[in-house]
Amino acid sequence: MEEKKVIECHCENCGNEANMTVTCKLVDVVEPSGAKVKKQLETRVCTECGNEANMIIDFGK
Repeated sequence: MEEKKVIECHCENCGNEANMTVTCKLVDVVEPSGAKVKKQLETRVCTECGNEANMIIDFGK
């Protein structure tokens, strides 16, 4: 399942206080122990310059 939302952020690429489109989805991540866990992957795209950042969010810690 993929979810999209728009939030206001500071873009480190162009310096603009710009809106960013955030796309969230659950992905499988392999822990150092070898176990697979589901974590949220966020992709943020600046609506001004198109700069993109990916973040894996760990809610369990």
